[in-house]
Parts: sequence; structure tokens; C-alpha cells
Amino acid sequence: MNEGDSKSRPAPPRDDARHGLCPQCVHVRRITSAKGSTFLLCELAQKDPRFPKYPPQPRLVCSGFAR
Repeated sequence: MNEGDSKSRPAPPRDDARHGLCPQCVHVRRITSAKGSTFLLCELAQKDPRFPKYPPQPRLVCSGFAR
């Protein structure tokens, strides 16, 4: 596999605790692009500027995390 191949295939969603808090948070919404990439949108960002709209992953600490 060359470098171009890895960019054409998005990684599957990772929902276990080893991959941070966001996948388990009630405030997250999965966004899938037209090309098939998946992003985690933090809906708290709409109301509170302390939260990034698309937080870097894995996020291990977050004051807005809720299950």
C-alpha cells in the first residue's frame, strides 16, 4: 500500500474507550462527508465557544462530556 492509498480509505468509526471520550458523548454527532470521511461534531460548540466544533481526537479530558 502506498501513501495515496491510505488517504482514499477513511478509518472505520472507533467507539471504544481507548479512542477518547467523544464517541461515547451525548453531545457528539457523526458527520460523513460526500467522500466517506467521518468527523465528530461537538454540538456544545454551538452554545459555548470553549468547545471546538471538531475537537482533535482522541480527546481524553472534556468538561462537557456526558453519557
